[in-house]
Amino acid sequence: MDRISNLTDDLLLKIVSSLPTKDVVATMILSKRWRFLWTMLPKLDFDYDYDYDSDSKLKRSEYERFVKYVDRSLVFNRAPVLETLKFRVGPFYTSEDLATWMRIGMVRQVREIEISACADNRSIVELPKSLYTCKKLEVLKLAYVDVDDVPDDFCFPSLKSLHLVCATIGTETEETYCKLFSSCPVLEELVLDIMASFRVEIPTLQRLSIRDTCNPPNDGDDDRKVVIIVPSLKFLNFVVTCDNLCLFENMPEVVEANVKVVFENPDKLLECLPSVKRLCLCLSASMLHHRIGFDHLVDLELCVSASGWWDLLTWMLQSSPKLQVLKLCPCKEYLCTIHSFKSNKGRWRGPTSVPECLMFHLHTFKWIDYNQNDKEKNIAAYILKNARQLKTAGFSWRWCSKEEKSLKINELVSLPRASSSCQLILD
Repeated sequence: MDRISNLTDDLLLKIVSSLPTKDVVATMILSKRWRFLWTMLPKLDFDYDYDYDSDSKLKRSEYERFVKYVDRSLVFNRAPVLETLKFRVGPFYTSEDLATWMRIGMVRQVREIEISACADNRSIVELPKSLYTCKKLEVLKLAYVDVDDVPDDFCFPSLKSLHLVCATIGTETEETYCKLFSSCPVLEELVLDIMASFRVEIPTLQRLSIRDTCNPPNDGDDDRKVVIIVPSLKFLNFVVTCDNLCLFENMPEVVEANVKVVFENPDKLLECLPSVKRLCLCLSASMLHHRIGFDHLVDLELCVSASGWWDLLTWMLQSSPKLQVLKLCPCKEYLCTIHSFKSNKGRWRGPTSVPECLMFHLHTFKWIDYNQNDKEKNIAAYILKNARQLKTAGFSWRWCSKEEKSLKINELVSLPRASSSCQLILD
């Protein structure tokens, strides 16, 4: 403790800023050195730890103590710059409480505001109208909330990052979202779930994450429509189950993408990523209808939980002439567990000729959760036999007995390798 206490205030604040504010406040009892440190925190994180098992009177008194604690922390804060305010509200939340806290934050010219409700206790959050004209706000994150009473003339002139996770805005129409995005003239990052039809047309956007995992898979007709026009995008995360309702325009600057989809025609999305260099892909091979070239792709992570993934592997090896890193791993996404990819039966035929990437570029190969069935043995043997520039080949598997592990290791070690410098890493 003495060693830590001897550090400068700036360094101490940097260390404790990652902790919940209540834990930092508790450090005031340690010594005189720590007594007022909490008042200098640039990031305040207030989490109302709601207990569903306690009686209603106790819950109400707990919330009243929480409000006093937040009020006191904000009033006594003396940080030169208040960077972040985070609030996780519960069922006793009132708009008056939040309005007071937002007012203090705006006076302090807070840069980042995050508001969320308990996932199983969705609340209507009435944000103060003054928040919508906050000139200095750069980051706004809303989760598991419904935001009503949005003014028509709001504007976020400095907002660079907007997160809407399982959140709805106003009447949640396409026009509402268009108005929201157009009121953020310098927006660079957008994270949202598909809750309704919307259009993302943001010329300044560089990072986009769209997921519809807040909604269960729809077995009937889905009338949602998503249009994406983001010409300056650099990073795309797209995890979606709605069927061929997404319309894309070319995204020529995307260098990294995570695409996990369950709909009939993902070709139109993949065709819009001509410059992608790093790609994480989870989809069934049967969804693809024609070959797409990935001339700049150097790093590929492929999900082995989707049906026919081995055919997708062949397709990608032949379509990615400059591929340097290949990773095969099971997918832990909602898509693979809820929206079944069905059977993984089938035989791997392999490419008709050795792909260019194996002959000249692939240097790293990793297989997580390698099961070593006949199909997987054939794939592993093919990669090792034909990857002439391979430097490392790593294989890991789930728990198995010492005898089974020894057998797997011996089989892999005995496989011929085209690269004499290839090192096997077995775990």
